[in-house]
Amino acid sequence: MTQCKGAYATFYRWLIFFGVIAFGAFLAFANDLVDTLLRTDASHLSAVILGLFLLASLDAGRRARQLGRELCTTMQISERAQRDAPLFVTDPDRRVRFGDEQRSDSFAHQHLLLLANKTAQHGELCSQDILLERLENALGRGHETGWFLADLMIRLGLLGTVIGFIFMLGSVAQVQSVDIHALQQLLTNMSGGMRVALYTTLSGLGAGMLLGFQYRLLDNGVDRLMAEIIELSEVHATAHLRRLTIS
Repeated sequence: MTQCKGAYATFYRWLIFFGVIAFGAFLAFANDLVDTLLRTDASHLSAVILGLFLLASLDAGRRARQLGRELCTTMQISERAQRDAPLFVTDPDRRVRFGDEQRSDSFAHQHLLLLANKTAQHGELCSQDILLERLENALGRGHETGWFLADLMIRLGLLGTVIGFIFMLGSVAQVQSVDIHALQQLLTNMSGGMRVALYTTLSGLGAGMLLGFQYRLLDNGVDRLMAEIIELSEVHATAHLRRLTIS
């Protein structure tokens, strides 16, 4: 049985990248940077952005691990399809199923079963363009949410910039007289608004880019899984599908 060499490459890359992020977060905590960020951000948008980033990153890791399992299963089916033993059996009601009792909840299993039943019904090898389109949509399901969150974090950072400038302008509008004490208070309030603008922008842009990189890794993993399933169905399983047209 295949050892699924390289199947979990996407997960390992995500793990290394997330480890670097975790190390950076540790350094930020050790130097009180995170505490300063949360205390000085009166809009609290930075806390929201960091919370979303953590949840979305953990979900990306879960998806990366799932992609590894799917790719490993696809490799195992490909290895089995290259043997002489029949891959499919036909029930009396002409429904096709796999010849053993292996799990059938992976994308590769589902795609092959749909293709095999379609071949058996038509009595000939059929085009699988529509099935491949269905598979592509299923594999990428949920990634749009990740990209949306990455874009949302950037927009929240820009929103914080606007809020920070509003704080600054509000402090200017509250000046009743011009003296040393009033100017000192004005500069203090303006610096508070500037900190909000800069911290939220930094949080939003940084979190958005880091999350986008993680989902870029996931998209590459999906492309590889898609290529493996296409190779399986177009090359390795062709002989088994032809047997369904004869039976």
